[in-house]
Amino acid sequence: MAGATNGLTLGFRADANVRIFKFTTMVQSTANPSTQSQQFAAVPVGANAPGVLGVTVEHFVEPNYFVPQGTNPATVTGTPPTLYNLQNRGMTLQVNGVARCIAAGPINQGQLVNVADNYGRVKAVNEAAGTTVYPVGMALHNVTNVNDFVQVELNFAQTKV
Repeated sequence: MAGATNGLTLGFRADANVRIFKFTTMVQSTANPSTQSQQFAAVPVGANAPGVLGVTVEHFVEPNYFVPQGTNPATVTGTPPTLYNLQNRGMTLQVNGVARCIAAGPINQGQLVNVADNYGRVKAVNEAAGTTVYPVGMALHNVTNVNDFVQVELNFAQTKV
């Protein structure tokens, strides 16, 4: 699927044996450092996670595991598969352009967003003044509910608020 989003994706390896919902923000792995020949991505461990790498473009699950439309991403991301190991398997992340992300709550158009939680959802940046922020990008439209999809212009350059 690497070319499906106009060449704006890269391949990474999963650092853990967990399922990952599509449109999940992924970060650098601390368990498996990336090398020139193998690059690892991990589900974030919490809010404002550093090392944002990209956003998954498809569900990362074992064969024959079906994710129905409308499924809560928190019931998929981070759950281990049964009788199958996803660790070190290849996944595709969108790293440039406009990506769909999962909102953790209300976001307004034009707001800078960063990682909200350990499910890779995004939130409007709300850290205290002077805090280093690790953004995912800028929201291109408003969303109001948890688990709404928001289009984000990706920009991973860290900044201070």
